[in-house]
Amino acid sequence: MVAKPGGTLVVAGFVGSLIVASLLAPPGARAIEVKKSLYNNSGPAGPSASGPAKSNPIPSAQRQQLSDTIASESDSYLSEESEKKSSGQVYVDLEHAKFMYLPTMKAGKWTVEAKLQAPEYNGPKGGVGKGKPTGKQKVLIFTYRLDGSKWTEVEKPKWQDVDTGAPAAAAKK
Repeated sequence: MVAKPGGTLVVAGFVGSLIVASLLAPPGARAIEVKKSLYNNSGPAGPSASGPAKSNPIPSAQRQQLSDTIASESDSYLSEESEKKSSGQVYVDLEHAKFMYLPTMKAGKWTVEAKLQAPEYNGPKGGVGKGKPTGKQKVLIFTYRLDGSKWTEVEKPKWQDVDTGAPAAAAKK
């Protein structure tokens, strides 16, 4: 069975919109808000101890450029997993991936690790439906560095298993 081209475009758009939304939100914003509320009730050292709220350190134009780059590059992985699903093979459900964005400063340049984490499934019989979950999670990791105003791939995207804490035998039941 062959996947419909329109489905891949919709899925790529969905993943792209997840990436854009995640890149526009400042990393750790919720943690800062929680921390501020904890310190506000702690006495005289309260508000000054929490410090100013941090915003996303990467300029919006570069965030958008990175988002577009990752959305474009993830499209081929999305297509591969869709083909695996339609042929009944074990696949990773990137259509419902959780996106994580981890910027760090290394050697005076921003490096970003973008991760798409999703559950793994045994492909459905006949390529229709979702299939059965294997109990495993996989993460697809993209690593980029900001060189001037351009994002450069630091290393090829790679798959990693995620330790869910559940024993493999329990997942097969």
